[in-house]
Amino acid sequence: MGDELRQGPNAGRTLPPERERFTDPETGAQVTRLTSDPGADSRHLYFTEPGWYDDGRQLLVRSDRDGTQQLYSIALESGGITQLTDLPAEIGGVTRVATEPTALFWCDDRLVVLDLESLEVTPLYERPDGYTGSIAAGTADGARAVVALSEVLDIEGRSDDREQWIADRMDAGPHSKVISVPLSGDEPTVHVEEDRWLNHVNASPTRPELVTYCEEGTWEDVDRIRALNLETDETWLVRRTDEDEAVGHEYWLADGETIGYHGWRGSRDDPDPFFGHVRYDGTERREWPAPDIYTHFHSNTRDLAVGDGTYRGAPFDLLWEWDDGADEYRMPRKLASHGWSGDGDVHPHSRLSPDGNYVVFDSSRGGTGSDVYVVEIPDDLGDLPTFDGRES
Repeated sequence: MGDELRQGPNAGRTLPPERERFTDPETGAQVTRLTSDPGADSRHLYFTEPGWYDDGRQLLVRSDRDGTQQLYSIALESGGITQLTDLPAEIGGVTRVATEPTALFWCDDRLVVLDLESLEVTPLYERPDGYTGSIAAGTADGARAVVALSEVLDIEGRSDDREQWIADRMDAGPHSKVISVPLSGDEPTVHVEEDRWLNHVNASPTRPELVTYCEEGTWEDVDRIRALNLETDETWLVRRTDEDEAVGHEYWLADGETIGYHGWRGSRDDPDPFFGHVRYDGTERREWPAPDIYTHFHSNTRDLAVGDGTYRGAPFDLLWEWDDGADEYRMPRKLASHGWSGDGDVHPHSRLSPDGNYVVFDSSRGGTGSDVYVVEIPDDLGDLPTFDGRES
């Protein structure tokens, strides 16, 4: 699998805490900025990926503080930072294997396993020439990595308009596969193979045979959210996109059987936004109003949902609390200001901690680049200000 992959001398080095604590002036919530290196861009894992390990005491973050993006951990109690990788190329597409002290990521064209205790790196799979790879997903039993591979086309980088590039790539129908690779090192299995752009594989945290993947493209024009049974290779649509609808940014809730997402009805210029939950087999679908189409949502359970807000009038994390008596969500509450100012700015990618006590998000509010923040959720959400619509 090419040259041997070795860690450099900085793997395992420790850095002093960079954290700063403050009270959010908009909401009164207690916020901790975990990273503050002025020359670095630091981010937590993508919102679909579980970045906590060591019983929730450590949080994985990506940072380019040495000129190339590598993986670090932050001890949440002390704020101390440990560099976990010092590899010859940038790492990307990071996830954590839920049952093991293990992370998965791409380093150049190799899918790599990292032991989070010994910091040993093991190349697992080499991507074929002419293909890109999605964020990795680790199955719930820790046995397999699952990724989507998609053909590189000559349209890459042709358009500065991101939405136009997405539409062009979707229309071109690149050859794609969804594969699983045993962490034992055995041969990979191809589960799905199509001439459509496939991407974003997410693994159920409790059902090792279940993953979602997406038909990538402009959300209005694809049936995006799809499920795959790795044991039978059966695939199916989870939430069909009806006419004048768009859905995406799908993720698993902690039960491993419910999938969250958001979307809108109508047009991008005049949308009726919503977020929703649906069982993996397409049943038990419920949807509720959202503030805008440009956002992400995350939930561990139905009891509490966090949303990014939006750069169009709600630059703060929002919390929705479930009301059992009314069988609906209460009016959302502002949790923390992140100052998201536009699609080109750092996206918060907000995610609830596994215990539901705080939210992690990214923000450029502290200066250049991105930093990682956590904000505590008060015991009584009534202490937070309500949000009843877009603000100027």
